[in-house]
Amino acid sequence: LEQVIKQLNRLIDVIKVVDFADERVIDRELLLIRVDATKSTRHEVIELADIFDAKIASVSPKSLMIELTSTSVMVEDFISLLRPYGIKELARTGKIALACSKV
Repeated sequence: LEQVIKQLNRLIDVIKVVDFADERVIDRELLLIRVDATKSTRHEVIELADIFDAKIASVSPKSLMIELTSTSVMVEDFISLLRPYGIKELARTGKIALACSKV
């Protein structure tokens, strides 16, 4: 862990690295995903997005781009449910986290 922290701190865009091993945290991950959505499947894909509280970021005649911010488990579940419709593109941030306040 110490070596990983040192390597991350060398990156230009990294401002601070914190080890949350012994703390309660809130963590999230961002997913942008472009899915095939024909006239016959568009409604089903939109319903799945609604169930996961995701947002439709962009609409085109043959696809939808969906944005989801959630836990890693929910992101994985969402991806697996969309896979049968045909995933064209996918981008994820990985986990980000903040410690819960100690009040």
